[in-house]
Order: sequence, then structure tokens, then C-alpha cells
Amino acid sequence: MKMTRLKWLTLGLQCVVIALVFYFIGRTVVELWPKIVAIEWHLDPPLFVASIIVGLACQGLLIVGWRLSLRLVGAPISWGGAIESQAVGQLAKYVPGKVMTLVGKVYLAGRAGVPESQATLAMFIEVSTLTITGLIVGLGYALQILSPERLLLAAVILLAGAFGVLHPAVLPRAINAGLRLLKRPTAEFRYQWSAAVPLLVCYFVLWALWGSGLWLLAAGLGLQAPLLPLVTGNALAWVAGFLSFIFPGGLGVREYVLARLLGPSASGVAMSIALVSRAWLLGAELAWPVGVWVCKIIARRRVGRLG
Repeated sequence: MKMTRLKWLTLGLQCVVIALVFYFIGRTVVELWPKIVAIEWHLDPPLFVASIIVGLACQGLLIVGWRLSLRLVGAPISWGGAIESQAVGQLAKYVPGKVMTLVGKVYLAGRAGVPESQATLAMFIEVSTLTITGLIVGLGYALQILSPERLLLAAVILLAGAFGVLHPAVLPRAINAGLRLLKRPTAEFRYQWSAAVPLLVCYFVLWALWGSGLWLLAAGLGLQAPLLPLVTGNALAWVAGFLSFIFPGGLGVREYVLARLLGPSASGVAMSIALVSRAWLLGAELAWPVGVWVCKIIARRRVGRLG
């Protein structure tokens, strides 16, 4: 009887979380819609379709990065488990605060056989590496205001930070120290350094592809903007949105920062690009979990027929 109640309670909590996620996503769409439809569109179908493909590829690279982060801490996960935990778990970022994202991804990774402590550490590595590589890419925006020597110094400092995040003597010890304070069992992390360099490469490629996708999106809608400010400005805007903990999914913060950074090079269309970039990003984020759910439904029906 107790197990039945626990099962129903767990199911109920999952339904509440899912409802909250879709509520905040829906509210985001409703808030942005009047501004988006007010833009004067000049559609170029090939470029627009290419931007959609690139957007989906960017979400795929996030899944690859999540899998590499787990492999780095010695917690291999299947592709199916990585896709579900990343694609579905990240939707929780549209609920205010960052805790739901952590809980969701750790829970879904746990269903795929990853221990909670390792999934938590992998997520810290993932977001820290994303942030640091985003800042390094964003240094390109500062080419016009900083000397090459200062840019090189900043890049070296950030790379040192990335090394610190990826080194087993830093985050694992911090995580275990926190576990000791909470009087919970500590965890042993077995680092696999073969995943460290691919993880960095994955995220640098992600930032370049993400910015290129935005350029294709803007060009496909008749909103002209140079490529370099889109790549570097998008990286900085994402970091700003991520660090704004009280705004779900960085909503508003990311768009404001991106528009300000694009202002000098894309005068008159910077805010339009920022707004449609959110709709583009949201569409790609939703496409992957919808695909996961459709595949699950198809698989269940096939099993039912065979049974």
C-alpha cells in the first residue's frame, strides 16, 4: 500500500512539474508574440530552413556535451538516456530559478543508471565549461576596445579557469565538502581525461554554430547583421542570461544584452533579431523532447503489438 501511494505521489509531482514547465513556456510565447508579429518579414526560405537545421544541431551538440560531461566523471550513459535527460530536463529552466533544471536532469539521468552525485558534478562541469567557453568566444567582441595583450591575458585566465573546472582536484572536492556538511555520504569520482578535450572542442564548435545559425535566421528573415558580432554577442548574451538566476531561461536579460551588443553593427534591427532568436531557440528546445516522446509512443505501440 505504501509503495502504491509513493508511486502515485511521484507521478503526481512529475505531472505538476511538467505543467509548470509548459505554463512558463506558454507565457514566454504569449509575451513575445505581439512583438514578433509586428516585425516586417522578408522571408528567404532556403536560409530560414537552414537556420532551423542549425538550431536543431546546436541542441544536439548540447546533448553531446552533456554525455561527455558524464563520461568525464566516470559515469557513462547511453545515447537514449543522454538525449532524454538533456532535452527534456533542460525545459525546467523556464521555471523561475535554476534548481528545477538541476533536479530534472539529475532525476532523468538517474533513470538511465547515473548515480545522483556523479550527475550533479557532471552538471556543474557542463554549465561551468559552457560559461567559460562562452566568455572566451565573447572576447572576440572586445577586439575593438581592448588591446591584443589584454585579450590574450583574459583568454589565458579563462582557459586556466576551464582547466580548474575540469581538474579532479577542484569540483569533486568541493562537492564532497558540501556533502560532508550535509552529513551525506561522499562520492568517489573517477575522471576519464579522454573526454576533457572533446568537451571543450564541442562547446567551442557549439558557440560558432549557434552564432552562424542566428546569422542564417536573421538573413532568412531579411534582418541583415554581420556574422562576428552575432557569434560573440550571442555567447555573451547567453552567459548574462544564465547568470540572471531569477529570470526563467534568462528571458529578457539575454534578449536585452544581445540587442545592445548588436546595436552598433545592426542598427534598427538588433532588437528584432534578439526577439526572433528567442523564438528560434525555443522551437529547437521543444523539438527534441517532442521527438523523444513521439519515439517512446511508437516504441510502446510496437511492443504492444508484439506482445
